[in-house]
Parts: sequence; C-alpha cells; structure tokens
Amino acid sequence: MPRKPEQGESSEFLWLISLSDLMILLFIFFVVLYSFSAKKMNQSDVAKVLSVFKNEKVADPVQNIEVDVRKWVKDSGLKDQVDVTTSDGTLSLEIKDQVLFGSGRHQIHSQGATALRNLKSVLERIPAPYQLGIEGHTDDTPIHTDQVRDNWELASRRAHSVFMLLNLSEDLRKRTVLMSHGPMKPIANNRDDQGRPILKNQIKNRRVTLRVF
Repeated sequence: MPRKPEQGESSEFLWLISLSDLMILLFIFFVVLYSFSAKKMNQSDVAKVLSVFKNEKVADPVQNIEVDVRKWVKDSGLKDQVDVTTSDGTLSLEIKDQVLFGSGRHQIHSQGATALRNLKSVLERIPAPYQLGIEGHTDDTPIHTDQVRDNWELASRRAHSVFMLLNLSEDLRKRTVLMSHGPMKPIANNRDDQGRPILKNQIKNRRVTLRVF
C-alpha cells in the first residue's frame, strides 16, 4: 500500500515508489519466464520463486529427508550404528560396516540387506537436482584376500554393493555418485602416537557413507 505523505510533505514524487516496486516485480516475472524457456528450473526452484510472491516459507528438501532418515534409524534399531548429520545443505549418514558386511567382506549380509531395502523408499524421495553419494571407507589395516587386493578395492566394492542392492529408480541412478576413499578419510585416528592401532577408532572408520547434496 502506498505510503501516505506526512504533514507538510509533498506527495508529488511518491508515485515513483510504487512504480519502482512494480518494475522489480516485472523483472522477477521475466526472469522466471526466461528460466522456464531455458529449462533451468526444477519444481523446487519454482516453489521458491512463487513463495516470494505469496510470502510463504518453503521447506528445505534436505530437512524433509533428514526427518525420514532419522525415523528409519529409529525403526531399524540402528541408533548406535548410524550417525546422521547435516552441514551446509548436505545430509550425511555414516553407517558402520558391521551393519552391512562381515569382516573384510563386500557382500551385504541378510540383516544389512533388509535395512537398506527399508531405506530405499526414503532415498527415492530425494528431489532433483539433489544428488546421492555412496562412499566406501576402511581403516588403515592392510588387507589382501582372494576377493580384494587392498583397502581401496574393498571400499569400492562395498559402495557398489550398496548401490546395486538399493536398486534405485532410473532418475535417481542418474544422480548417484559412487566413491572409494579407502583409508584416506578417517573420522578418528587409526593409531596412537606410537603407531599402535586404536581398535575403537578403526571400527568407526570402517563405514559406508550415504550423502545427499
């Protein structure tokens, strides 16, 4: 609503205020039209733009996914096995390896398969353009078996096993990235100052991370 002039104030140029507001709205309108024509906007972007006109607050998609993920953790009885964190618009699930795998193995055991299948319905609600990262991590203990040659291969195969079991929709598969970090990104020191292994830290470092970003 146009501002009423105070006593003694000239209203000669007050129409410029309304005109400037109109020009700003028209500018936003044409930017939206251009974005539609260039196919650069997705549904979440459209909702954010429309909320400006409606003066509404749009829910953060990552926050919505976080609520569902925390419910999955609780319902699956994995409170002590899965850490859920958010930072700078990124949601991370740190899943300890024993939830999914046997020692030194990359095949998912039956309990892990059940847990992941229950998680799939949550992940499928990740809206575009958000991506899903599946990352494999190990501790620094050297490994060489008839199945894997080193920690890098073990982490890679574990990430791939999770990806295959989730059997994601084609749309989400296109937005999924698989990574192997091997022992290079520990969340706690694998060894003490004398080089002796710290077992509880090594257990933390052996994990699969699911990341929505």
